[in-house]
Amino acid sequence: MNTILKSDVFFFITSVAVVILTILLVILIIYLIKISRDVKNIAAKAKVEANNIIDDVSSLRQNIKEQGGKFKSLAGLFTNFIKKKKK
Repeated sequence: MNTILKSDVFFFITSVAVVILTILLVILIIYLIKISRDVKNIAAKAKVEANNIIDDVSSLRQNIKEQGGKFKSLAGLFTNFIKKKKK
């Protein structure tokens, strides 16, 4: 009879431990799902911003190609100003 009582206690403790571990696992999975959704949203925003940066750089290059003379003269003034300050 003593053996049956010990096995009942063992199974009760094991059942409680399995239930607790299952609850903790479910909580962990819920947090992982929330984190993965946040990462997905951040990645989507980063992709949009990267495309915007690419478009901005492309339009900057186009402006420099179209107005290259103006940019060269402005850069020349800036470099002359720096050379005068160093002397």
